[in-house]
Amino acid sequence: MSVRCCAASAGLVLLIALIASRPASAQAIEVGVALAFTGGYGAGSVAANETRNPSTGSTPLTLFQTDSRVLSAPGVNVHAGMSVTRRLFVFGDFQYSRPRLRTHLSADFEGAPDTNADTTVSSYLFGAGVEYRFTAGTWVPFVSGGAGQVREVPEGGEVLTSVDVHAGGGVRRALTHGRHPLGLRGEVLATFRSRGVGFDSSHHVLPSVSAGITWRF
Repeated sequence: MSVRCCAASAGLVLLIALIASRPASAQAIEVGVALAFTGGYGAGSVAANETRNPSTGSTPLTLFQTDSRVLSAPGVNVHAGMSVTRRLFVFGDFQYSRPRLRTHLSADFEGAPDTNADTTVSSYLFGAGVEYRFTAGTWVPFVSGGAGQVREVPEGGEVLTSVDVHAGGGVRRALTHGRHPLGLRGEVLATFRSRGVGFDSSHHVLPSVSAGITWRF
């Protein structure tokens, strides 16, 4: 915990120093909203086993097999940040989505047909990131990276918290000019998550894309 606090404090001090030293021409605050789409991932396989009667053997009796996957899902992303320089932009963001955890039930001991069981998961991402812009024209390519915390709440289940680290890039396009310009922002990310809902505890890497409107003031 102390390491995290020191890292957060150091980051905050650095951010304040950068903001305080930025040129007046770079002083701009931006908010944006986007539609996002996050890819799915395999969530593990588990066999439902039962201890046999010792007279019938010593190996477990498999009642059925489960194979799970978190499905791809749309969501909404909101960000707010400021330009530190003409090319460097720092921001905080929030994303909400409702993916489904689908479990496929098969190999039933009593011969029941295979079936799927779905559970809806409410997913909340709280994070921060940095964006570096390469040019200052109408079309502006950029690279970005950031980190945050994901809180996932399955229906009827317990809250699961994981770490989210992502990197990628995209492009911006100005729609209007003047004091409060509007723009378009599209982004493609590769996202690393320390764990997720399901039946395994391993990390996952999944793709994410978003596109939306920005407003600067």
